[in-house]
Amino acid sequence: MKTLAQSLLTALLLSTATLVSTAATTAKNPTNTAITASYKVAVFPSPSASKLNVYVERAPGQFMLISLKTLDGALLGKQLVGKKEGSFHFQFDLSDLQDGKYTIEVASGSDVTVHPITLSTKTPTAATRTLTLN
Repeated sequence: MKTLAQSLLTALLLSTATLVSTAATTAKNPTNTAITASYKVAVFPSPSASKLNVYVERAPGQFMLISLKTLDGALLGKQLVGKKEGSFHFQFDLSDLQDGKYTIEVASGSDVTVHPITLSTKTPTAATRTLTLN
């Protein structure tokens, strides 16, 4: 099962990496991927509105820190990954955060990638109803 999950993760990362620039996420493609010398990472929204998925593919060897930060650098959450851990997946729960711009920073040794995140709440629109008499 672990091999199957790793194979699927590899396919996901490789297919999205060819379609998306590592510099920034575009509005048309919500997946943000990056490939460095020591890891591959994909950051994308979960089907549940308040979760953010982070998939990382890497070989064990270095500590890794994944951080959720505000634009001014304040740390809101972090996930530390040990040296012996290989590829992994986890979710950040964003339900307690206000609308705004945030970043996900992934760091392993000298490799660091930053993934911009924007949270916004859509305001519900009132349904309009028309009555016509024949």
